[in-house]
Amino acid sequence: MLVLMGVGYVVMQGGFSVFGDRTAGKERSHNEKDMAALYEVPQSDLKSNRYVKDMMPTKVGDYTVTSQGVRMTLDKDEKLDTSVDNGAMKYHVNRIQVLKNEARTEQAQSIVRKSMNVPDLSKNYMSAQIDYTVKNESQRRVSSDGVTTVSYGYGNVMTPLGGLVNGGSVSADGINPGETQSGYVIVWIPKNAAQDFKQFSIEFASTYDESGQQISSKAPKTTVDF
Repeated sequence: MLVLMGVGYVVMQGGFSVFGDRTAGKERSHNEKDMAALYEVPQSDLKSNRYVKDMMPTKVGDYTVTSQGVRMTLDKDEKLDTSVDNGAMKYHVNRIQVLKNEARTEQAQSIVRKSMNVPDLSKNYMSAQIDYTVKNESQRRVSSDGVTTVSYGYGNVMTPLGGLVNGGSVSADGINPGETQSGYVIVWIPKNAAQDFKQFSIEFASTYDESGQQISSKAPKTTVDF
């Protein structure tokens, strides 16, 4: 099963994460199919002072390599402060992390293409994780699909049908009355947008209560500069 963890791609096989601890042998399945999924990080990376093992980099210029063979270098890490008021739902976009990625193997490229639903994604590509919070000021427990679109100039629009993957907590857990919950969305940044990527527009999905009644409609498109 393919899972997205932050901006890192994770494959769950036989009950373990091949993005995580490479030494946790007791939790691993040792059949050939599982082992074939692992990418061995070269010594040149392990010796680099910019390499971060088994976790996302927190300093611009540092990088990690997933167990599928995707190198992810932190290119930008910006705090944001954009609020979106949509009736009973209050959103706050608070952070963006931009990454330069390299799929080092055909398997890695195939995994990324499927997870992002971008069939022609090149081995070298840009992506971003956008973090936000949402507060439920209604009197009912609500659920949401998170973000419906992230768009840039040049007519590029990312949606769940291609180029956009929502973090699952908001839709899976629901939001109780008065509760604030954190969410994130991962998006592909096409080359023509990546050259001068300083702005994006975001739309949040409609929300519904447990009976299926709509609590808020889709939020208006909001432009964020950074």
